[in-house]
Amino acid sequence: MTPAAELIALETAMRDLARLYEVAVLFAPLRERAEQELLPRMSELGGYLRHDLRGGTLARPAIERAAAELQTLTARWSHALGDLRSSAPVVSAIDAFQRDDHAALTRLLPQVFAGLRAVTPLPHELHYAVSVAAPRRRRPGGRPFLTVADATEKIAACRHGIRPEPASDDWWELAFSALSLAEERETLDAPITLALDLRACGIAIFQAEDETTLRAYTACLVAPFTLMLGSAADDEWWEAAGESYAGFRDALAARARSSGITVRIV
Repeated sequence: MTPAAELIALETAMRDLARLYEVAVLFAPLRERAEQELLPRMSELGGYLRHDLRGGTLARPAIERAAAELQTLTARWSHALGDLRSSAPVVSAIDAFQRDDHAALTRLLPQVFAGLRAVTPLPHELHYAVSVAAPRRRRPGGRPFLTVADATEKIAACRHGIRPEPASDDWWELAFSALSLAEERETLDAPITLALDLRACGIAIFQAEDETTLRAYTACLVAPFTLMLGSAADDEWWEAAGESYAGFRDALAARARSSGITVRIV
């Protein structure tokens, strides 16, 4: 391997290790250890490499030592994350999620995810953003938004439950899918929302650090709702598409009401 290729391999290994760090700090059992052990060593190792590169003194022995340490650290933290996935708190939390046992989730999830706390008392009403963007597989040149009929059908289907879409294919996103909700409608920055009445749901709501929204960990949330339609939309896509949001809003309101959905324009 040429020196240039070796440096590229080191950079790739550093990025892979950094990703392991980013994952580790998501979890309560690993965060403190990752911050106190892994992060300082990554910073120190990266500092040495940058210093030697600037000085033109990065010789093969230094490259080999760095590569060996990166390999050791990567194996150690990959193993730690593997152990976490099979640990008692995670296994119990997955079981509770699958059983929709929100009392158990209230106790277990803060043991799994760092900086997560259950919200008490439970808010009576939370808001959920409804996207009316057309599917990405729409044909080229097609309209960027759902039709009024399709949007109404999508909203009406929420009466049978709202199902979260995992943010990624990472195992924790798949095992613990969550809805993003807000106490204040304005927080969602979306013109079309559902005001969910949670008083009879018995669901647990969580607050993650540094997030303005709340999380509901559930495979399907069934709750009465009111369709809230903003009087105006700040989304530039409406203007770019040459469509009137006001016209869409009024047509959606009329069609939703005819489907038995309570509607408010705010």
